[in-house]
Amino acid sequence: MAPRRAALYIRVSTEEQARKGYSLPAQKEDLEEYAHKNGYAIAGYYIDEGKSARKKYTKRKEFMRMLEDVKAGKIDVILFIKLDRWFRSVADYYKIQEILDAHNVAWKTTQEHYDTETTNGRLYINIRLSVAQDESDRDSDRIKFVFDSKVARGEVISGSLPMGLMIQDKHVVPDPETADIVREFFRHYKEHGTINGAMTYIRETYGIILWDPSARKMLHNPLYKGMYRDNPNYCEPLIPPEEFDAIQKLLERRSIRQNESGRVYIFAGLLKCQECGQKMTGSHSTDKKCERKFYRCRNATIYHRCTHRRQMGENKLEKWLLLNLPLELDRWETEWNIATSKVKHPKVDRAAIQRKMDRLKDLYVNELITMEQYREDWAKYSAQLQEAQETEPTPPPDFRSLRELLQYELPNIYPTLTPEQHRDLWRSVIQEICLDGDNIPRVIFRE
Repeated sequence: MAPRRAALYIRVSTEEQARKGYSLPAQKEDLEEYAHKNGYAIAGYYIDEGKSARKKYTKRKEFMRMLEDVKAGKIDVILFIKLDRWFRSVADYYKIQEILDAHNVAWKTTQEHYDTETTNGRLYINIRLSVAQDESDRDSDRIKFVFDSKVARGEVISGSLPMGLMIQDKHVVPDPETADIVREFFRHYKEHGTINGAMTYIRETYGIILWDPSARKMLHNPLYKGMYRDNPNYCEPLIPPEEFDAIQKLLERRSIRQNESGRVYIFAGLLKCQECGQKMTGSHSTDKKCERKFYRCRNATIYHRCTHRRQMGENKLEKWLLLNLPLELDRWETEWNIATSKVKHPKVDRAAIQRKMDRLKDLYVNELITMEQYREDWAKYSAQLQEAQETEPTPPPDFRSLRELLQYELPNIYPTLTPEQHRDLWRSVIQEICLDGDNIPRVIFRE
């Protein structure tokens, strides 16, 4: 009779690799000894190194390869040293057990005893898995707490950093060798609005080749403005925050690209269904005479989750905007003036508060107040200064320049523009166009 074919499964996470009994060589030696002692023929080694049991099993490459061999009928039994090498999730355990049962494949642990054929045995497995899952959850919470504390203090928790940044004394700082290259990359994109152009400029100027995916990732990475996770002051900004945020808006405006058919929908990404809040998408119909472009709510026409089934023709909307946009601007200015007139901004003398803070330093230096008094008063004045900054009136939008563009410049330049330029122009002026059930537009301008 042919010996049973055994798959030796070994899993070790990064933090366990140095732990006695859990290292790869220790597990391998234990499994081989068990297989030889019980007359198994070793069908293969399946080793997941640096993989946590909390990871979805689909992320374990060797585990998935072993499952394929199970389905191919190459394995009779799977050996591992302990149940926590296999799973720490009850739900995942039973998903895989169904596959093993379907192919008559058993599993055994070399350092623990389990009985999968009785009710009590299966109950014991459930208990052990639940305990292991709870321990894993606790470990995860402890690790998260430690990492959150490090991030709050601005300390590094990962050795992987993008170009332009480096680690110094456990903190992220600008890399003097590449920081200016990154600044130039952002500057060129901000001025010219094209990622390919910025990549070409960096290649020709500095001899550094940036690939499209990594270049796009750089432009979106908030670490460059000093932010990581929930800490906006995690590190020294390589790109000023206001400049980084402006670039994000530029990326958003230019994110709608010409589709594969070559059609350009000049209002793509701007129209919003007022009934369900869904962005309306461009579509077209063609007859013998011409092609008609229009926008529709997919929630209504495809998924039947919205009542707004009317289409908005692109030509119709374009004509309406060219005629009515100055009136929409008047409406916006009126609404803005009414809204801001209702907001009361208390007059706060910031200079006076700053003088008090300066005098407070002198009092402490001359030992006229204690450290406790100094900290208490400093905190009070700092709060007043912060409140004064937050209550400052918002500067009004540049209504005058926008009105000149719409009334005088737009009628002259619009007929000379390409469809792509029409799209970019509308996206530079308009943030959103809301359509109600009667297809009456309401324009929200970019501030």
